[in-house]
Amino acid sequence: MTELVLRARRTTALFERDAVLLDRGGMRLRIPLTAIETVRTGGGSRRHVIEIVLTSADATPAVHTLSPPNATAATAFADAVNAALPVRDTVEPRADGATLVTTAPVPPRTERKDRWTTSRERRVQWAFGALFALGTALAAATGEWVFVVLWAASYTPFLVGCALTHIVYRVTVDWWLLRRRGITVLAVHKDSDYVGEVLVKTYSFTDAAGEERTFRGSGRLVATDPERIEVNYDPCAPKRMTTRKGPAVRMLSVLAYVLLGLPVTAATAAYPPVSLIVLLSAF
Repeated sequence: MTELVLRARRTTALFERDAVLLDRGGMRLRIPLTAIETVRTGGGSRRHVIEIVLTSADATPAVHTLSPPNATAATAFADAVNAALPVRDTVEPRADGATLVTTAPVPPRTERKDRWTTSRERRVQWAFGALFALGTALAAATGEWVFVVLWAASYTPFLVGCALTHIVYRVTVDWWLLRRRGITVLAVHKDSDYVGEVLVKTYSFTDAAGEERTFRGSGRLVATDPERIEVNYDPCAPKRMTTRKGPAVRMLSVLAYVLLGLPVTAATAAYPPVSLIVLLSAF
């Protein structure tokens, strides 16, 4: 059977062979088909509402509601789930389906080079190219070729600043998300390997979803035999993780961030408007 995906606001429903998975807010609800009484469409006050009604011995069963924008997809999803439900007698006693529902973090997706990523990279390249062409045209229009040379010579450092700004942005986002939803575990030393002349250690741990993850790098030892370090990971992102460093390393990281990262980011952001103002004032 082909798996069906139904996207609604803030919720994605996936119909597998024996369960319906609801992804919402970084968490995944797994509803087995044995816990579903029926799937209704058109209920509620909103448009294209789908109601997943769970089995229950009471008069008021638990209901999971989605509001997808596509009525055709919603109907097809409901029909497919209803067709796969086990056949039950009307008077057959019902178990409490809510007790069969399990909750776990959404497993990380395998990162791949898809069309959207390629399209985004192309848009960035076109934006930088358009900015360079605009600055070159304005510099040439002033009649002073020194402006053209200065603009062309300073554009490469500007691109380097953009790359550093992207790194600062990623570091900030990783720090913020790990601080908000990071989970700290003890990772056990798995093996070691040389990359060139540098010894790189690999540590492994099991995340909240039961998947094994690996961390390559070093950290402050918290135990030996076996060797273990503390790793803080994001349950919603496969590669977002860090380890607790010593006081000296943390201090150097903060100094690099404050004394180098933030000034480079500010200078990079100020470069395009300041340069264009100088070129426009030369007319």
